[in-house]
Amino acid sequence: MKPAKRERDIHIQPKEEYVIMQKNSTYQSILTHLESIPNDYLQYVNTYLKTLLKEIRDKENNRIETMKLAGSWSEMSGEEFEDFLKGVQKSRSEMFNREIEL
Repeated sequence: MKPAKRERDIHIQPKEEYVIMQKNSTYQSILTHLESIPNDYLQYVNTYLKTLLKEIRDKENNRIETMKLAGSWSEMSGEEFEDFLKGVQKSRSEMFNREIEL
């Protein structure tokens, strides 16, 4: 029979510490890869990183704008909300029921 583990023998890593370690590991891996890229190609990496950062900022801005709308329906009366839904449905049907001539 194995002896029971004592509390001091068990080390549980806090989640925050694990995330930081994982982030540092990823960061170090990226740096290692960057060191092996020839200088001629670093401009492409830089351009990609700028594009990626712009996408991240745009997504965050979209999230913020969407959250500003959250709850705005609650300020509408039932009748106003029904009118709004009818308008959306009408716009949708007009937009997607177009006849295309070839």
